[in-house]
Amino acid sequence: MSNIKNVVKVMNFHSLLRVDASRRKAEKYLILENEVSMMIDQIMNNKNFILDKNILQPSESAKKLHIYFGSDFGFCSSYNSLVNQRLLADSDADKIIIGRKLTKGNHNIILKCSKEEFEENPSQLYEVLSEAFLSMKYKEINIIFNRFQSVSDIHLETKKVYPLVIESNDDGYQEDYLCENDIQQLLKEMIVLYIYYEVELSHINTNAAENILRQNTTSESLKKIDERDEIELRATRKANKTKQFRKTIESYGRFKNGEHI
Repeated sequence: MSNIKNVVKVMNFHSLLRVDASRRKAEKYLILENEVSMMIDQIMNNKNFILDKNILQPSESAKKLHIYFGSDFGFCSSYNSLVNQRLLADSDADKIIIGRKLTKGNHNIILKCSKEEFEENPSQLYEVLSEAFLSMKYKEINIIFNRFQSVSDIHLETKKVYPLVIESNDDGYQEDYLCENDIQQLLKEMIVLYIYYEVELSHINTNAAENILRQNTTSESLKKIDERDEIELRATRKANKTKQFRKTIESYGRFKNGEHI
């Protein structure tokens, strides 16, 4: 039991470290997301650029693309169950599934990998998103993940990342720019980058949620192990007292019978 307890303690500690690492990483990606968002806003709302904004609007008859985040490991309580239910319910949407333990909804899957594989090869997803947006295959791109709001608030969320909703910070930019390449193509590539950063932020957030749940589960396991150890200790003490009492009674009996003790 002591070996199991030590393993659970290590898992508990590592979960807390990963939550802090996720927070720091999220801050970096949020800065990048905000910068790209600002640049997209400046291009789309600059009065000096002639853009065909209609080509950025998807067809209403197109399908939806859903990106699902699950976990790769255990000790996460019901972390994957709600996401698996959504996988089953979203029968018509194309699916990107990230997480080894997401097992439901085997139809319309265009990419499936573990979270570890996603982290090792992020370009694979970037290429899928780029092709999906540039070909205008989808009318919506949504991310379904467990959002970490606080230690006591982790809930399933559906986040729409396309079509973009970027509120302008300026009432018509007046700055003029020299653009050597196709500004329309540049805008498209920046939108793909923005969508990818949104996916990365969701990935980081879901890591924090996963590790908070793992930390809660391992803390509860440690509590139960301590309770079990306490029960076993009390039983051992009671058995020792009973054994000592029997020895005392036997010694007293032999003494009364004149036996040498």
